[in-house]
Formats: sequence, structure tokens, C-alpha cells
Amino acid sequence: MRYLVFFVFLFLSLSLRAQQLFPVPDLVKQVFDKQYPDAENLKWSGGLDNHTVRFTLHDKQMKTVYTKEGLWVSTEVQMKMEELPKVVQDGFANSKYKDWQTKDILEVTKPRIEANEYKIIVQKSVLNKKLLVFDAKGRLYEELISL
Repeated sequence: MRYLVFFVFLFLSLSLRAQQLFPVPDLVKQVFDKQYPDAENLKWSGGLDNHTVRFTLHDKQMKTVYTKEGLWVSTEVQMKMEELPKVVQDGFANSKYKDWQTKDILEVTKPRIEANEYKIIVQKSVLNKKLLVFDAKGRLYEELISL
């Protein structure tokens, strides 16, 4: 029991120290506030190169990433299958994963519109999950094992 308490304390200490090592710069927060002035429930996490904020906007769960210089990298938005563009819905319907259970769908918006993508997490069984990545033209170009 002592070891468990020690490791929990150690983990919490390291987590707090990591936040102090990589604080989110004010510039990044200012850029975010301009881009998403109505955002609520902000949860920032700092990193060495990028800073991430998870938030709610108009009842949508979102995640945005910025560089330490305040440049916007990407924004992920949770969505439903029927909200996907028709070409992406068709791409999924024509894939070998069409009969798998859909667990999560994300739209990933990037500064270059042609780089936007859609991520669909599907599951066939407890141990068999995939992260499918579609481009804006509905082409499945990446299949990754998901946890």
C-alpha cells in the first residue's frame, strides 16, 4: 500500500512539474481567444513545441493545437456520420470497414484547406480497432491500429 501511495504522489508531482516546465505562452492564449472568442471549458496543456487546448464551442467538443510562436496547427471537432461531407460518407461506405461499429468521428481542419482530413475510429471487436483517415475527396489514405 505504501508503494501505491508513493507512486501516485510521484505521478502527481511529475505532472505538476511538467506543466511548470512548459507553460502556455500568453501569445498562444491571445491567438486562441481571437480565433475562438466564445469557447468555454478550456483545458490547456503545454508541450516543448506545441500547445493544445481542449474546449467546448456551441455544444461541440474541440481540440486546437498551436506552435509556441502562436501559429495555428489544426483543430479537431467531434461530429456525426451524417455531418460528414457526402464524398467522405461514400468513401467510408465503399471501404472494407463499412460494417464495423463507428466509435468516434473527427473533422481535422488545418491552415491549408487541401490538407483537411476526417478521422473515423471503428471497432470490430474489443481488440480490433482502427483509426481511418480520409482526405477531403473521400479517399481513405491511412489505416492505423487504435487503442
